[in-house]
Amino acid sequence: MRPTAPAALLPLAALAGGRIGGALAGAVLVETVFALPGLGRLLVQSAANRDHPVVVGLALCGIVVVMLGTLLADLLCAWLDPRIRR
Repeated sequence: MRPTAPAALLPLAALAGGRIGGALAGAVLVETVFALPGLGRLLVQSAANRDHPVVVGLALCGIVVVMLGTLLADLLCAWLDPRIRR
C-alpha cells in the first residue's frame, strides 16, 4: 500500500493548476510592456487592430491551456489521495 501524501501537498497541486491562467495573463502584460515578440503581444495588437479571428483564436488557445492545467491538477490530486477518487 502506498503511503498518503503530506497534508500540504494536495492544496499545492490544486493551486498550481489554477495559476496557469495567471501565467498567461502575466505573459500578455510582460510582452506588451517590454515590447517582446510573443502571443501576448500579438493578442494586444490584434485587439487594437480589431482583428477578431486572431483574438478569438488566441483566447480559445488560452482557454484550452487553462482547462488542461486544471484537469492535470485534478488528476494529480486524485492520484496523491485515493479518498478523492470518489
